[in-house]
Amino acid sequence: MRTITDISKPVNDYDRQILDLVSLMGETLLLNGAEISRVQTTMEMVAAAYHKDEIDVYAISNGIFVTLRHDDRTRCTNIKHVPLATPDLGKVTQINALSRKICEQHLPVNQATEELYAIVHTPSFPLWIQAIACAVGGSCFCHLLGGNLLDCFATVPVGILLCLFQHWMGKAKLSKMIQTILGSALVTLCGLMAALVFSVLNMDKIIIGGLIILVPGVPFTSSIRDFFNGDYLSGTIRLIDALLVSLCMAIGVGAVHFLFM
Repeated sequence: MRTITDISKPVNDYDRQILDLVSLMGETLLLNGAEISRVQTTMEMVAAAYHKDEIDVYAISNGIFVTLRHDDRTRCTNIKHVPLATPDLGKVTQINALSRKICEQHLPVNQATEELYAIVHTPSFPLWIQAIACAVGGSCFCHLLGGNLLDCFATVPVGILLCLFQHWMGKAKLSKMIQTILGSALVTLCGLMAALVFSVLNMDKIIIGGLIILVPGVPFTSSIRDFFNGDYLSGTIRLIDALLVSLCMAIGVGAVHFLFM
């Protein structure tokens, strides 16, 4: 964004490429659950690797503002809206590795941009792998929280069914809150039915094991780290998001208990 006095001056393509690279890197980090200090530090380090020390970065949990000063003393600004989404810490790790590679090996901007786009467009895990992860994760947490072997086995289909249901709700573009309420209600209903059919099962252990999949662990942890780093606004946004998800889980569980118990 240039001022009226700069509107007749051509934009430096090289500086624009650096600004776009830095902005996309910060956006991807923020979208996938990185804390604010990591986002800002990474963006500043990458810009400095291309000899652009005069860069101002302001990031919150759902937005990034970055201004880069050109050699002719004009400025260019990017504003990115970053919606709260399901984090992918694998991409955070990949971008951290790319940023270190840029700083150490001084990659050309074009090559760095291509590698960044490859990371951004890396597909998530296939649905069958996600289903297995939900089944194993829910079963293991059921055991850690006091469930017996039969409870752990009963949690396996609950985790798979929840994963498939979440995938369908995502395809249907349902809001995050509705997905959480319906998902927690489904887990509770499955646990209730399993305990009614097989009296040896512990309903509460099965439900807890399934609900662990919905717990917003990354947003809550990131909010605490933001608070410790002095990013109180971002920490508050992420904490509210985590608390709202927890509230929606409680609504889903409570609704099923109220209707069927």
